[in-house]
Amino acid sequence: MLHTLDTKQLQYILKVAECQNITRAAEQLFVSQPALSHFISKAEEELGAKIFNRGTTPLTLTQAGEKYVKTARMILGLQESLKQEIENLKDCRSGEITLGLSDMRATVLLPFVLPEFRRLYPNVAIRTVESSSKEVENNVRNGVVEIGIIPLYDYGQDLSASVLYDEELLLVSASEVPSHHGATRNWVSLGDMTGKDFILLHRPNRIRRAVDAMFIEHGVKPKSIFESCNNMTVYMMAASGLGLAIVPDSVVRIMNPMPIPRVYSIGKGGFHWNIGAIWREDMVLSGAHTQLIRLLKNRYV
Repeated sequence: MLHTLDTKQLQYILKVAECQNITRAAEQLFVSQPALSHFISKAEEELGAKIFNRGTTPLTLTQAGEKYVKTARMILGLQESLKQEIENLKDCRSGEITLGLSDMRATVLLPFVLPEFRRLYPNVAIRTVESSSKEVENNVRNGVVEIGIIPLYDYGQDLSASVLYDEELLLVSASEVPSHHGATRNWVSLGDMTGKDFILLHRPNRIRRAVDAMFIEHGVKPKSIFESCNNMTVYMMAASGLGLAIVPDSVVRIMNPMPIPRVYSIGKGGFHWNIGAIWREDMVLSGAHTQLIRLLKNRYV
């Protein structure tokens, strides 16, 4: 009957299974071969079953041994994860967090989040890498940044994510367009905008991909399209009467107190997407990482 599984026992059995030879495993563990053989016999006695087929060369696992090794790896992995999480909790008061986001999101988030984060973690520096959301995603995947802030629209499912807030994409126009009364603001049927001039972000920007998908869904064919790589430029050109634009509501917020053009929801319920934090699945979040995500999430709560 199995009584206890200490770390040394698990490591010793795994090393023998890896080497498939007791003598070679003993050399790597810096113990004598007889001592390791005795250790295995004791483990098998506690288990109540043989772990290794000793009559084979190289050494092979029994059916019970295969289950033992599988469980041992899982237990040691959990122990290591727990150790790392505890170390992160102890060390989260100092160091650096690299954060990837667009320049627009840096403008609307960081001034409202970083003062409180600095108060809580005065010795944790935040270093930002500002780029397009696609580049942010790749930077997270490649380890250039630890946490990225992007729209959770058509992003890689190999990354972990946490929704921060809901964001609406709004239609901006210098003059009135046919619209319907809504609870928060008037809304337009996007299909009515076919044949209009539009100012849009360059492809393959994530907003542009979402807008192009909406155009296809509603059969919208713009008369002409002027492209820019900057949301604020798109907004200002629409405000000047050059055409219509579709921008995040956060852009409308930060452009105040500029003269506000007509702003409409797209469809009765509006067109919304989630903005979220992403990180690699194999990354263990520290207390500082978790607190930063919480503060970002609370920005629009």
